[in-house]
Amino acid sequence: MAGSMGGVRTRERRVSGRWALCAGVFMALAMLCLSACSNSRFPVTTPGQADLPDRDITVVRITSETIDAHRTPARTPATLAGRSPPPEVGRYTYRVGAGDTLKITFFADPAGITEPGAVAPTTDAVIDEAGTFFYPFIGSMRAEGRTVGEIRTDLTTALGDFFATPQVEVTVQDYNARRVTVAGAVEAPGRRTLTNVSTTLVDLVNEAGAQPQADLSRIDIRRGGQAYTVNLRAFLEEGAARHNPVMLPNDFVRVPVAADNKIFTFGEIATGEVELSSARKTLLEVLAEQGGIDRLRADARGIFVFRRDDPTRSGFDVYQFDLTNAAALVLAADFGMAPLDIVFVTNDPATRWNDTLNKIVDPFDSLIDARTTARVLGDD
Repeated sequence: MAGSMGGVRTRERRVSGRWALCAGVFMALAMLCLSACSNSRFPVTTPGQADLPDRDITVVRITSETIDAHRTPARTPATLAGRSPPPEVGRYTYRVGAGDTLKITFFADPAGITEPGAVAPTTDAVIDEAGTFFYPFIGSMRAEGRTVGEIRTDLTTALGDFFATPQVEVTVQDYNARRVTVAGAVEAPGRRTLTNVSTTLVDLVNEAGAQPQADLSRIDIRRGGQAYTVNLRAFLEEGAARHNPVMLPNDFVRVPVAADNKIFTFGEIATGEVELSSARKTLLEVLAEQGGIDRLRADARGIFVFRRDDPTRSGFDVYQFDLTNAAALVLAADFGMAPLDIVFVTNDPATRWNDTLNKIVDPFDSLIDARTTARVLGDD
């Protein structure tokens, strides 16, 4: 077990490294993209954006006609999530498998062999790698993927050829076949055994012990070739039952760290990071948290959100907001942010001209001021 736990931790370090690398590459490419638009500029007009497709950049102007398609991120960029959360499985039923040990007892009238009502000894039957077990009088019986009720019925029918009115009881004595794996920001990553009592996601995370930096709002579940994202906080804080799914055999659960659950702001706005919580956060809230755009330097036509839904993509989808129109504030209040989004506020062309002019004029002003001061002092 120690070897397998070490292997899980090794794999987890590799997974965490890949996620960190993905976030790093995302940011590096973002900075290259933004630095290409020199002096905190990004084209705000349609003609100016004409050559951007060559850089794999798609600009989407957010208007009242386009907001419906983009108000909610289609996919979390930092995860492999395809659907959220997984579909409900209905009533949970444990099905035995290789490695499980069955405890089988039956009462029977052995039809002339012993007195009626005799008790057959209890038998422990281990399910082998072929999914079968051996039982006296019957031989090999299939068990893989069957419930204890189905096995009881099969045994009762088969023993009826040898005993009168056999009464059979079947239970699982040792559970070993069905497991779920948990990794990521937990104290005890590794495999957990499933039993006939259902295990929910919150049970699993509690048993593994969530670390302080764990992001419970974006837990990844890989199941049957599909990937899902579950917001466990929505269950803990709001009672959203679908975000506390029952664990199924072979589920792989990854609890991410909160490090990549943030967005970044650049340009004519306070540069920094904004943490995302389990609650939905909009562009308008981000702008407000960062103190708003620089009213003197910013070009209100150029409020951009850079987003990459596909981690393998080199470019971005860029969502443009024109805040010179008051109605755009409503759109910004309806546009949901996603982890690793980049909010970029471009600057006003007039500001660039003023900056250039000041760089030229200021030295002359300083020189004139110095000469005037010297002359006054000389007169004294």
